[in-house]
Amino acid sequence: MTYEEFIHKGTEFYMNMTRLIDIKLMYRMELTDDEKQINDHILEFQKQVKINELRDRFQKCWEVDE
Repeated sequence: MTYEEFIHKGTEFYMNMTRLIDIKLMYRMELTDDEKQINDHILEFQKQVKINELRDRFQKCWEVDE
């Protein structure tokens, strides 16, 4: 599954996969190759969300300065 396919699955899929991986990591269970790939997509998505939040804050600060 590509990152784009992962994103298009929707919020419910994202939340379920996050829960699944969190539980497996909490109990020190081994992730399958598919779960590792999904975990990478989750981390990428979270990184993109953080970048967007920082960009929005910067734009608000820039607008205040003008």
